[in-house]
Amino acid sequence: MRTVERLVGLAVLGRGSIGPLAVELPTMLTALGPGEGEDGPYVASEEAPSGVRRVVLGRSGARIVLDVPILAPEIAPAGSGVVPIEPRAALLHPPFDAGALRELRALRPELLILGNARALWNDGEALVTALRAIRGEVGAEPLLWAPRLALPHRLALLVYLGFDLLDTTEGELRAAGGEFLDPSLGPRPWSLRAEERGCDCPSCASTPDASAVGHARFAYRRAWLEAVAAAGRGALRELVEARLAAEPASAEMLRYADRDLAEMLEARTPVADGRARAYVHGEALRRPEMRRFRERLLERYRPPASKTVLLLVPCSRTKPYRRSPTHRRFAGAVEGLRCAERVHVVSVSSPIGVVPRELEDLPPARNYDIPVTGDWSAEERELVLRGLRHLLRGGSYRHVLVHLDPEEYDFVHAAAGEGGAEVSPTCVDVRPASPPALARLREALGSALEAETPAAGGPLAVVTEELRELASVQFGRTAAERLFARPLRLAGRPWFQRLTDGHQDLASVREERGLFHLTPAGALRLGDALARVEVEPELSLEGDLFAPGVVRGDPSVRTGDSVGLFRDGRLAAVGEAVLPGPLLGEVRRGLAVRVRHRLHGAADTAKTAPPPPAAGR
Repeated sequence: MRTVERLVGLAVLGRGSIGPLAVELPTMLTALGPGEGEDGPYVASEEAPSGVRRVVLGRSGARIVLDVPILAPEIAPAGSGVVPIEPRAALLHPPFDAGALRELRALRPELLILGNARALWNDGEALVTALRAIRGEVGAEPLLWAPRLALPHRLALLVYLGFDLLDTTEGELRAAGGEFLDPSLGPRPWSLRAEERGCDCPSCASTPDASAVGHARFAYRRAWLEAVAAAGRGALRELVEARLAAEPASAEMLRYADRDLAEMLEARTPVADGRARAYVHGEALRRPEMRRFRERLLERYRPPASKTVLLLVPCSRTKPYRRSPTHRRFAGAVEGLRCAERVHVVSVSSPIGVVPRELEDLPPARNYDIPVTGDWSAEERELVLRGLRHLLRGGSYRHVLVHLDPEEYDFVHAAAGEGGAEVSPTCVDVRPASPPALARLREALGSALEAETPAAGGPLAVVTEELRELASVQFGRTAAERLFARPLRLAGRPWFQRLTDGHQDLASVREERGLFHLTPAGALRLGDALARVEVEPELSLEGDLFAPGVVRGDPSVRTGDSVGLFRDGRLAAVGEAVLPGPLLGEVRRGLAVRVRHRLHGAADTAKTAPPPPAAGR
């Protein structure tokens, strides 16, 4: 059993238990030798009959003993790839026979041991294939242990891939063989000279009794603390990318994971995360949140019909872009022009591609940072061009103004005319915000807008179009059309918009979140296009929804999504998902949905109630 507190990559942070043994997840098991006392979670071995390894997992007096068969052909062949050890555990030895993992799921094991993890790692792709099969068929509830796979520099990646239990065995064996374990750069030969080791751990500081094994345990502990801390603050992926230089196999494994586990990784990645993120290495192009933004732009977004002049501008270090000094100057070039509401400002950036102004607050567009060198890789160029071509095909542009350095963005200039609109380069030098460039921009904008007529309905109608496209990216096109159907009114300020039907609120959006919050009335408008979470029929919704009350959730639900809670087929509440759809109804402990609004039924208690009558009345 596990309690979920946070999801990062495929890692499930929280607590778990295997019989009487309770551990924090993920956890590091120290490999104990004969006569060593425990100091935290540990793994040890005991004498066992021939053909069996007797493994002990323990912590604080609690322990479980597992007799793990040795799957050598002359002793016990792997067979289906699934070997039950006892009611609570199973040994996995991929490749798997069809149906073996589905049968295992019905047994609800608490621990899965990936017995040939080291061989799978050496193969590369095979480990990722095994993970996809295990989590896809057996689910997220059982704890997963990869014996003898962990080394200090691999810990962040292995946690990111979803291993709940890792151990120090492999590193201690390597240290005993004369290797120095560097948590950042990987193993290297042990040196008797302290200055060559470059470590001040207690073991390395002991001269002349420095111990490679003692240092190994210290290296594990330091790397483990770094990985857990990074996971806790949502920065595990950044740490994984920073460790790739230690071992080519790690970079290979992450590339396989980004390709073959992309759906699982995206499902576990929140749609709203206010933390600023750095995208430095090439691997950052493949991060789930960036891929999701680009894919939803292509699948769900259409340029507002009122926008007839496309203005392409560079991104800025300041987020959202419109607050940067450079973009304020761009806005000044547009301000006061006749029919200025017809101008569609779109920023060009890596690794996100293209960002229409109305999506600037949508994560991750609002909170990313990149190194700026002016050099674009072929992959980066293709991501930008894919988004640009989508805009040109779906938009109503009659003019395209390219306010980009013609040398750095030559590939954008070349593609800007593919939609058939008239193209005007407006950047006269390498500084788009220079006075001559801004003067040329304003002149070109005035010329492009000369033949335009004011947008039907005025600027407020244009704002409505823009908000509808934001809703489309968030909920899908069908849901957005229903949410914005008449009667509809806008209220609020640019940084806090409210949608109403004239009588009751439907939804609201704040710029710092970038996503709509739904009210019950708004959720009812969406109908079957609303992401749903089914709850137990007898459940009384007095507070937030926890996992035991969930029957199932739509697979499309992501952490942070606005969802409707349904009881006996009727809407009971709306809120934001804490668990993604694939885990709703599967994980049985932890918070599932933060409830914002309730439709109170007879079984519910209102969040506030009138005071009881005074005594004697």
